[in-house]
Amino acid sequence: MIRLYFVLWALATLAIAQETPAPAEAAISADIVPVAIAPGTALVVPALTPVYLQIDEELSSKTCKPGDHFRLSIAEDVRIGGAIVIPAGSAGEGEVIHAAKSGGGGKAGELILAARYVKVGGQEVRLRSFIIGASGKDHTADALATSFVAGPFAMFVHGGQVVFPRGTAGSAKTAVETQLPALEAPPVAPQPVDTTTTGEEDHEAKTS
Repeated sequence: MIRLYFVLWALATLAIAQETPAPAEAAISADIVPVAIAPGTALVVPALTPVYLQIDEELSSKTCKPGDHFRLSIAEDVRIGGAIVIPAGSAGEGEVIHAAKSGGGGKAGELILAARYVKVGGQEVRLRSFIIGASGKDHTADALATSFVAGPFAMFVHGGQVVFPRGTAGSAKTAVETQLPALEAPPVAPQPVDTTTTGEEDHEAKTS
């Protein structure tokens, strides 16, 4: 009799356990409120993450030589999970891969550039797949660098020489997976309140 009572009690306990979800299961099925990522949290930046850049000095096929380095910087914050990992303004470096002056017989100048790295808090983030003229949308290809001599980028060809003015936009991708800390977003400046009123509003205020 005692054994039968124990068996019935065990079956009843098992049934109740199956109907009642465990705390972990209840948490997964409940509405989850996103939690802000705390500054300093280590985040993984995958390889081939798009990065938008700008060239910080004028480059010309007339004066550049292969092996020359040039300054570039991040044009847009790079975010992972909503947290900034590479802030706009971070400085980096590119390299001239090939340069040739314009010559006789209508030979145009040539200039091939590569983005090498950008620094974040002293850490170098390696870059690849540099494309000039891309901004706000990922136009990056798998090539390390691209030469623009004619076509849609003919605006950069002056007197047969290829010229990229300071501030020219471009895009690249991270070369390898990198771990970076989440950075604190800069505070949003308060918007000024417009306290001006129209003449009609002034009249209504006086007559009310």
